[in-house]
Amino acid sequence: MDVQDLPHIVIRACMQVHATLGPGLTREAYEECLAVELRTLEIPYERGKPLNFIYRGQQILAAASLDFVIEEALMVRVLACEEMPEMERRGMETWLKLSGLKTGLIVNFQVPVLRKGIHRISLKRRENPGTNDSQK
Repeated sequence: MDVQDLPHIVIRACMQVHATLGPGLTREAYEECLAVELRTLEIPYERGKPLNFIYRGQQILAAASLDFVIEEALMVRVLACEEMPEMERRGMETWLKLSGLKTGLIVNFQVPVLRKGIHRISLKRRENPGTNDSQK
């Protein structure tokens, strides 16, 4: 499976869950149903994966628990809240940086139309510090 297609496939799985259940359940219920959809599609994933990283030369273990890491390429955060706080987006960016992944989805199932509850976060490649395109 092409990693580029992965977000679209996962979004379709989320839409299937939302179309079947609608809003109103707990985050855990949606997470469990998404796991069922991913298994049905035979998409490899890890659930509840601990976020470990190095800080000032020290190993930091289980700083967070990641809802889904799919094919070691995509992080998915499942929510069920009235509106998505900005801190969820910022948190996803931090988790992506620390995990080494480049793309994440935040999916809030507590909305009438799921498309409005899906937020894709991609880390952009940064230039090396001290380089400036205008100096090249």
